[in-house]
Amino acid sequence: MSRASPRILRNTLVVMAGTLASRVLGLVRQQFFVNLFPDALKDAFTVAYRVPNLFREILAEGAVQNALIPIIKGLSEAEARVFLRRFGALLLGLNLLFIGLGWLLAPWIAHLLIDRSSYLNQPEQFAQVVYLIRLVMPFLLGISMGALFTAVLQAEERFGASSFAPIMFNLGSIALFVLWPGNPTALGLSAAVGGLLQALVQLPYLRGFWLEWKPHRAFGEALRRMGPFTFTTGLRQILNLVLVNVLTRYPAGATNAFYNAEVIYLMVLGLLSTSPAMALYPRMADQQNDPVALGNLLRRALERVVVLMGLAGGLLVALAPWLVGALYAFSANFTPENRFYSSQTLTAMGFAVLPWGINTFLLRGFYALGEVARAVQVSVVILVLNALGYWLLRDTGLFALNLSTAVAGLVGLLIYAARLERLQVLSLRWLLEFSGRVVLAALPSAAVAYGVARWFGFPGYFLHNLPPLIAGGLMGLAAFFVAARWLKLPLRLR
Repeated sequence: MSRASPRILRNTLVVMAGTLASRVLGLVRQQFFVNLFPDALKDAFTVAYRVPNLFREILAEGAVQNALIPIIKGLSEAEARVFLRRFGALLLGLNLLFIGLGWLLAPWIAHLLIDRSSYLNQPEQFAQVVYLIRLVMPFLLGISMGALFTAVLQAEERFGASSFAPIMFNLGSIALFVLWPGNPTALGLSAAVGGLLQALVQLPYLRGFWLEWKPHRAFGEALRRMGPFTFTTGLRQILNLVLVNVLTRYPAGATNAFYNAEVIYLMVLGLLSTSPAMALYPRMADQQNDPVALGNLLRRALERVVVLMGLAGGLLVALAPWLVGALYAFSANFTPENRFYSSQTLTAMGFAVLPWGINTFLLRGFYALGEVARAVQVSVVILVLNALGYWLLRDTGLFALNLSTAVAGLVGLLIYAARLERLQVLSLRWLLEFSGRVVLAALPSAAVAYGVARWFGFPGYFLHNLPPLIAGGLMGLAAFFVAARWLKLPLRLR
């Protein structure tokens, strides 16, 4: 173990703690959302909220963070500060442009997102979607500037403020939900207010950061690095357009149900995959000229997190109905249809945890090596396959529909790993063998967990879901521990 490992572990734990706190609050936010607003308004907001997210990865997390960190680390400290001030001004201008276009084109975007047969296409419902789109668009500005601030702090390996900043998004949103329950205006503004708070809370840690409206010689490199992200994100947003359009074909409650399940799924991925990968990425970028050292770093990380991802994915598949009930079933606003579609979606998403969690690490390996073009090519294959699956399975129910995400993730894993093997970074055979052992341990764990929980039946509101959830989870965990020991899987974080 290298001397840098304790610091990497410490950074990882900080990021995981911040992610856990923000994701837990995200669940609380979703609980208030589900139980304080009717299905029709929830579906309208879910569609509207996708609009700023169409541009989120272009102007925020995906492009800004992954593209800027290597540039920041390649400049002197003084020059990096100058670059960030000027890039921040450029980013602000782009955000204002996109927000303005969102306001002007809101009716056209709504027509694009909503299926013609959807009840959301009725005049009153359609007008509400357009209204909500215009209210949520400033969310893009907050989340984009927040991503820039996060990139600055992470490049300096200061993960505390950036990891806990998303808490403010959830707190701001929850406050508006509670103060004005059932109010469409408060609901729409909740995203914008939360996004701006997430950015503002990081400002005190940036040591006198301000904006400077001047060009910089590193702009070309930044835009060159962001270009592939923009392309792949454009494809991903086509996938989102297809998905939202497909979801609006289903009855009231189905569109929101997908988001209910997605919050849980992203919480698991954020904690077990995105957070460790984010903490590891600056060190991976330091090894961009040494594939062997990068491979050793990547393999040690995967040996720890893949085991946890396999366990979490198996338990999600087994316990989805009870988990959905325990987290969301607090009032009559959480309808039986909402419960049914949420459970179906989460069960399918459980199968996607392991392949997509591994892909998060492998993709950052490509970025660290400067293999951005290759990463784009693989991303195209994955996204086209996923979009095709959504469209072909659009009338088969939300379970089959969302299995396409797991299949696309598995195909991506094979392609990513094969390429990294050719670059002498990682062994495909090792990854498949190791992941296979994790799956073998997860199978009996899921079976035991489901059997124990099913013995309690399928009760209604949240408290009644806790006994089967706790009993099934503990027995599933015990079964996984036994199987993992037998299969000689590592069960330690260090």
